[in-house]
Amino acid sequence: MILKILIALAAAFGLFWIIKTKKLFPAIITLGMIIGIIMVLVRSISIQTPGFYVYMFFTAVAFLYGIFIKDKNISERITICLMSGFIFAYWLWVLNHWHGNTLLAPIIVLLASTYGIVSKAKLKNELGFLVILAVDAIAIIIENWMKAN
Repeated sequence: MILKILIALAAAFGLFWIIKTKKLFPAIITLGMIIGIIMVLVRSISIQTPGFYVYMFFTAVAFLYGIFIKDKNISERITICLMSGFIFAYWLWVLNHWHGNTLLAPIIVLLASTYGIVSKAKLKNELGFLVILAVDAIAIIIENWMKAN
């Protein structure tokens, strides 16, 4: 329950950030991720799995955004690509029921976000979906820690 609240708060922040920045493409990515999160948080089993796929699709779009955006320097683009690419890989891994290394991807996401903060990357417009990705990684680590204890 706590993890769902954490993810919902990240989605609410993403929605707030869309309204604040008003940049089209980052807003589309963030809104798509929020729609996927809402679909997953609804109790109906019939829309939870499609919700994961919607979330994964917009995570892949965020990865492509990181590759093809021209007005960002290389460290900013690397931060976007690492965070979105490894969250996409994690959910692909989990949804296909593959075993092993499920903690590696969220740790790399958090390291990439730390790198973005330390390198003072100018990712103001992308902050909405990057916060969602970072909170998703934190929720994954907390969930695995709770399963271990």
